[in-house]
Amino acid sequence: MNYPQNTWTWNGQKIKSTWIKTNDISKYSPITQVYGIIFNEEGEILICRKGDGDWQIPGGHPEKDETVNQTLEREMLEEVDVTVKDIQILGVQKGEFPDDTNSKPHYQVRCIAKLKELLSQTPDPDNGDMWERKFVPASEVTNYVKWNTTGDAMFKDAIEVYSSGLKPTI
Repeated sequence: MNYPQNTWTWNGQKIKSTWIKTNDISKYSPITQVYGIIFNEEGEILICRKGDGDWQIPGGHPEKDETVNQTLEREMLEEVDVTVKDIQILGVQKGEFPDDTNSKPHYQVRCIAKLKELLSQTPDPDNGDMWERKFVPASEVTNYVKWNTTGDAMFKDAIEVYSSGLKPTI
């Protein structure tokens, strides 16, 4: 199968990203991050950023023995002060460092969910940062979150799955 890929540089290191749409993440390890594409009742997607940073979707690192569901719920509260429902795994983004022959691939889970409640904003307990948050039309999300080929494919898949009705998987 041909998966969408792109290569980019972060902190001087070349990274190859591959988008894999799947609801079975059992064969992907280690999972280093969990991110959520959160839809409100109008079908808009929640995006966020710190300060003048780039727009992204909220998420972060799993803590010890945390499930994907627990990580997503915690990160949504910590970063953007929302609760979610109807969580469904959308896929994984595989990350590789092609110039480092000793490195192994890592995986970032992407979930989709519906907004349950938008809470008053509070500082992120990890670092005290306040995240700017807003909902944007799904058709415009890639104008804000610029994650190239893999991001475009991920958002396309998320919109298709959301439009066909979420079926919680976790």
